[in-house]
Formats: sequence, structure tokens, C-alpha cells
Amino acid sequence: MRDLFIVGAGGFGREAIWTVERINSLSQRPVWRILGYADDNPKWSKGQNFEGYPILGTVEEASRDYPGASVFIALGNNQKRAEMYKRLRGHDFPALIDPKAQISPTTEFKHGNFIGAGAVIQVGSELGKFDIIGSNAVVCHDAVVGDFVNLGPCSAIAGGAKVGSFVSFYANSATMPRITIGDGASISAGTGVKEDLPAGAEI
Repeated sequence: MRDLFIVGAGGFGREAIWTVERINSLSQRPVWRILGYADDNPKWSKGQNFEGYPILGTVEEASRDYPGASVFIALGNNQKRAEMYKRLRGHDFPALIDPKAQISPTTEFKHGNFIGAGAVIQVGSELGKFDIIGSNAVVCHDAVVGDFVNLGPCSAIAGGAKVGSFVSFYANSATMPRITIGDGASISAGTGVKEDLPAGAEI
């Protein structure tokens, strides 16, 4: 088993723990030993319990106390996830893939990603690092997704689309095929993107 701690004692952190527990329960041998949560929020004190797992202290404390541990950054905000990655260089950042996600063997993706239950990553697609692919979200064939992207539940990136880094798709949003979305764009819930979007666009 490999040691793992979760950064972020909140909703996404609980979802990450749930995913790790599901991975362990369906493996012949448990893959991960969950150490607990690291969180800088002053409401937490080292040694407190959060839904069955201990608070390990601040991020710096956990990193110092468990230097060989793998880390999953469970922060939904794209920019904060990137900043935390810079603070924790030297650790291993595994992807957490729910057992009920479906991923094509031709998909390319990097470290730190989260792929939720029911998500589908189709043939020839490419994910960057530290992307969040929410439950029942779809990345269609040959789509390219940048780094630190958040694709909300039930959202879809259509075939051949190109999505920059730090893009946020809220629940039930979708793109048309082969369009390009610039870095830092934000697509509100239920919105269909029918044409290219420049960097920083909000619709």
C-alpha cells in the first residue's frame, strides 16, 4: 500500500476519500493507506477528526511529517489547485479514477487528475494535469483539454474541441465539436458553447 493524504477537508476532499475507498474495496489488495486530511483553514486543529479521518495539520505540517506520501489536491478552484501544486513539489500526485469511470486506452492524461463516477473519456482524447472531470461528464473523441480545468457534473466537451488551461465548465454545460476555448474561460451551468471563446471569456 502507498500512503496518501488529501489536501482540503471539504466537499471535494470527502469525494476524493470516497473514491479512494471504492478503489481499495474493488482491488485484490488495498492500493492506498489514507493518512487523513491536510488543511490550512484555522477552523481545523491537528488531531481533529473529519468524517472518520484525522486532520494532519496544515499543508506544510503534513508535507513535513509525511515526506514520502502521495498527495491528492482536492481543491475545486483551478487557480488554488495550481498554487497548491507549486507548494507541494517533491510529492507524488496520483490521478484518482473512480472504478465506474470509463477511459479509452488511447486517452493520454497526466498526474493529479480526478475522474468521477460515470465519467467517460473517449478515444484519442488528451487531458492535462490536475483536471477535474466530474461525475457523468464526457470528454469526446480527439478532444484536447489543458491543465487545471474543472469539468462539472454531466458536462460534455465534444469531439475535436480544444480547451485551454484554467477553464471552468459548470454542471450540464457543453461545447459544439471542433471549437477552441481560451485559457481561463468560464462556462455557466446549462450553457452550450457554439463558437470559439477567447481567453478569459465568461458566458
